[in-house]
Amino acid sequence: MQIAVEKDDEGEIFKTLVEALIAFNREAAGVGRGEPVVVTLRDDHGFLRGGVWGRVNGDSAYFDIVFLDEPLRGRGRGRAMMAAAEAEARRRGARDVWLYTLSWQARPFYEKLGYRCFAELPFMGGKHRRLFMAKEL
Repeated sequence: MQIAVEKDDEGEIFKTLVEALIAFNREAAGVGRGEPVVVTLRDDHGFLRGGVWGRVNGDSAYFDIVFLDEPLRGRGRGRAMMAAAEAEARRRGARDVWLYTLSWQARPFYEKLGYRCFAELPFMGGKHRRLFMAKEL
């Protein structure tokens, strides 16, 4: 056996490790990859301007990516995207949702939607914070 630092430009190592972890989790707890939740906001030309991408796994949802083009912010579109993603997660059996953001990103936005910060960790030598937020559905 040999331990090495390797490149994974094509993502094959990542894919193999994810599949192994999913198999382990399925065997241990009956949860696997989870179902993707994808909500998009497109302009009149079909260009993607924002969206939410996450997964429902077991009775929880995790939103990996939440993004909205800056010129579109403050007009209720982010709130509408989150409401659609939360509704879809709830429809699929999620009882709660959690996400991760950074201190310069959108904490006030999430708090207005009912999310609470349940953990903070230092980032970049303490200059910023990693914020873990959750909401009951």
